[in-house]
Amino acid sequence: MGLPIWMRWLRSVGTISKAATMLAPDFDRDQFIGDLRLKHARILPADIVFNVENGWLPLIAESLAEIEAALDRHGSVGQATIRQIKEKLGDLRIYIGPSREGYQFSKELAAELAEIRIRSWNASMVTCEVCGDAGVIDSFDGYYQCLCPKHAGQRRAWISGGRIGDIFQD
Repeated sequence: MGLPIWMRWLRSVGTISKAATMLAPDFDRDQFIGDLRLKHARILPADIVFNVENGWLPLIAESLAEIEAALDRHGSVGQATIRQIKEKLGDLRIYIGPSREGYQFSKELAAELAEIRIRSWNASMVTCEVCGDAGVIDSFDGYYQCLCPKHAGQRRAWISGGRIGDIFQD
């Protein structure tokens, strides 16, 4: 069975400014996330969980830099915080919200943050969540994920093998 029409549409929209590139073999997830926490401590709570695979971490880093710069331009650092970073339906979601109840972003800032969100969303739909190489969103037994051919094959093998062990053998 093919992908639903909305998923085929998602594949067709958006372009990214940078070509997807695979992560270095010695990529250190903990170090990378630790560096992001230090660099973006003004907007990134210490307890935020990065609910994505490594391949999207560079997209997140780029998005956090753009978000923080937008907040700086509008004098809103300290008024906003990252609420959640996760994969949903095969694409990246970065949620940002006011730091306190009752605060609202200006229309200009809200529009700028929406543009950043859309760029990272579009980029994630063509970037393998595992390695950062070019990927496509596909359904894996009802679970949507953006993967390169190598990692898509590993996920399919894991499913057909009874879902035993590690999904990705990297």
